[in-house]
Amino acid sequence: MKNPCFDLLSELEHRLLEIDNNNRSPIDKCSLKITLCQDLTKTLRQLYFQASLETVNQQIHFFKTIKPKFVSELHFNLEVLNYYKERPRGSKKLKGQHINECMEKASSFMIKHCEFRNYMNMQSDHLDELYFTNRDYCPKLHGSFEYPSDPDFSSPVDPTLSCLIAADRYMQFLKDQKFTLKNPSLDPSWDSQKTLDWHGSKTDLVELIYALHAAGKLKGDLKHSFLVMEKALNVDVGNYYRLYTDIKLKKNPNSLLDVLKTSLLDKIRTENQ
Repeated sequence: MKNPCFDLLSELEHRLLEIDNNNRSPIDKCSLKITLCQDLTKTLRQLYFQASLETVNQQIHFFKTIKPKFVSELHFNLEVLNYYKERPRGSKKLKGQHINECMEKASSFMIKHCEFRNYMNMQSDHLDELYFTNRDYCPKLHGSFEYPSDPDFSSPVDPTLSCLIAADRYMQFLKDQKFTLKNPSLDPSWDSQKTLDWHGSKTDLVELIYALHAAGKLKGDLKHSFLVMEKALNVDVGNYYRLYTDIKLKKNPNSLLDVLKTSLLDKIRTENQ
């Protein structure tokens, strides 16, 4: 189960990047991403039923980590598509009101599930077996969460997790829209003065970001991490998926991490002398 799921996740990231890099309108891009997520989620569902997730840990990993990446991407793009469709064409004031209404809706959902959101943000795991194993939805235990639309392919809580991940991303999207409305000539996602210069290779940066994600040290969407890091470090990585594929084929795929470890230990050793 592990390899097919990760291959499918890599395909999702790669094809999302391709869509982002084309010259279509935001609405067209959202539509393409929605279709992609629907298709790949169907494939993920087939893989799930073909595999045998016999242990509790396997089920938890699937419903807490794997499936929400696909479903949250779908929910996020549905919300963004609706935003563009419903956005008024009038004055800045009307557009600002529309943004505020959307933000209030997203915020209300996050407040409704604030306790579970805190559970996830604190990386808690003591309730994982109750939340992320394939068991019947029990109103007494799970009544505060979203009811699974596909119970055979859900844990009681993974639908809520996917919606929360999407809501967090959507809220940031709305903040960027609000910033752009007030400052049309400025980049909403980063202040151009708050950058550093990256002196490593693009492959080094890809290795670092993937390693941080793999270790759970960077939360959220991989694509968003690259966008932020590119702006922060003043570098254009390009097709990070292709570079990651090259890294996997290297004899030593973690060469940068080895250098970082050695350099830090040498520095500590020198300063302690």
